[in-house]
Amino acid sequence: MKKTALFLVCIGMMSVYATPCEEVIEMISNKIKANGVSAFTLEAIDKGSPTDGKIVGVCGEGTKDIVYKRGNAQTAANTTAE
Repeated sequence: MKKTALFLVCIGMMSVYATPCEEVIEMISNKIKANGVSAFTLEAIDKGSPTDGKIVGVCGEGTKDIVYKRGNAQTAANTTAE
C-alpha cells in the first residue's frame, strides 16, 4: 500500500515537472489569488540564476525556476499581476 501511494505521488510530481511554464505559472497564480494576494509577479527564470524573490516552482522540464515576488514589478517576463 505504501509503495502504491509513493508511486502515485511520484507520477503526480513528474506530470507537474513536465508541464509547460505558462500552465505552472497559472496554477500557482490561482493558488496565490485564492489566499487573498492581489499584487504579485511570477517569473520563469533559468535554474540557478540569482533572484531576490522566492522560488515557488519548477518548469521547463527542470530547466527553469518560477520566482514569486509580492507587490507589482516594473518588468518581468511571464508576469502575472493584478
